[in-house]
Amino acid sequence: MDFGYVIRSAILQIVVFSIFPVIWWLIKGRKSDGFFRYFGLTKPHLTDNRAVYAILVYCVIWAVTHLPIFAKYTQPSASAYLGFGISALLPAFIASFFQQGFAEEILFRGFINKRLNSKLGFQFGNIIHALMFAGMHIVFSSDLTLLGGTIAVFTTFIGGYALAYLSERTFDGSIIPGIVLHGLGNFTVCAIQAFS
Repeated sequence: MDFGYVIRSAILQIVVFSIFPVIWWLIKGRKSDGFFRYFGLTKPHLTDNRAVYAILVYCVIWAVTHLPIFAKYTQPSASAYLGFGISALLPAFIASFFQQGFAEEILFRGFINKRLNSKLGFQFGNIIHALMFAGMHIVFSSDLTLLGGTIAVFTTFIGGYALAYLSERTFDGSIIPGIVLHGLGNFTVCAIQAFS
């Protein structure tokens, strides 16, 4: 396992996924909100006391869509850790929480979803953003069959929609719970693969 590659890849994805949103904020957003608030990098405040239920629903959706029968479609990158055991945990943690969790949440929930919701309303904006999130996972996947693509689109759409719901409707716009849940979900699958 090339630890340097994992670090470089995580940094590159964070930069690539953040560059356009940061430029957009510099041009259009900084007049209306500070940097951290604009992207939802704020302390989560419960706006709905059903947060525990919303998180549990997300976890159930995640658990079902990441059953071993689906994991090869929903988390193909986890196979990179197959059989590496404990030596895979730190690279998997970095990839799961920073490269995937942080970078994807900044771009999709912190930028795209918030901008679409402000223009189109929560329901329609969230649907469009979740479709974009699912589309990105298909574009960067290789060797997908029709079944695999269908499963990947469905699961990433549901996950993207649920994470945006948690951010916007439950945690006062904060994407931090989404970063943690996204990273934890991906890390769990990687850890299972590492010890398989």
